[in-house]
Amino acid sequence: MQTRTSSLIVYAIIILSLVSAANLVYAGDNTGAAGKVFAGVKYGYQDIEMLTQFTRRTSGVITEQSSFDNTYTSNAVGLLVGYTLPHERFYLSGQVFFDLFDKEFELSTGSSHISSSINHAFGIDLMPGVYLFRGLSLFGKLGLANGDFDFVKSSPKSTNYDVNRNLFGYTLGFGFAYDITPLFTAKIGYEQTKYEETEINATRGTRTDNTVVKPQVESFFIVLQYNFN
Repeated sequence: MQTRTSSLIVYAIIILSLVSAANLVYAGDNTGAAGKVFAGVKYGYQDIEMLTQFTRRTSGVITEQSSFDNTYTSNAVGLLVGYTLPHERFYLSGQVFFDLFDKEFELSTGSSHISSSINHAFGIDLMPGVYLFRGLSLFGKLGLANGDFDFVKSSPKSTNYDVNRNLFGYTLGFGFAYDITPLFTAKIGYEQTKYEETEINATRGTRTDNTVVKPQVESFFIVLQYNFN
């Protein structure tokens, strides 16, 4: 998944660079969304990855180490509000957003149960864009996010935990926007958010388990946006 993501981001940067260079020598109409303030609704199809490193110590001595990747898919719906500043064939948009997620990762082995989930996320994005031709534009996305995560492990014979963590992350992405009418804009795109890692320690008798989780979320999204005059 990381190789695919890196390739998509590199391709997006190349496309943005080529289109930007071409537009420096091409004069055309600035067609962007009517008005400067906008609000919208968002749907995203997510690949959520929990990169996990596990270390067990018994009486202070490491007795087990492993790493694994818990990946699952989820749907997300969100709201966003923002502002667009156009300049000739280019523009810069900023937005704040709030997303809700609908699924969690679950794994049960015998009497043991592990689950992890992101419940919601909010943040801010900057989106520089370039108008390709009338009504259509290409944009990049750079943002900061805060995600609300739950991590649960229950086992009658091992350590247990049930923690909630708010984790910060950064977002990179790109997409296309099309002005359906002066008041409505549709967007489609791809983004990846990498969150900071979090550490969970749990003790039972002489046994101490250390779990380090680093979440990341990949999303293909669509947005329907209303532009205020």
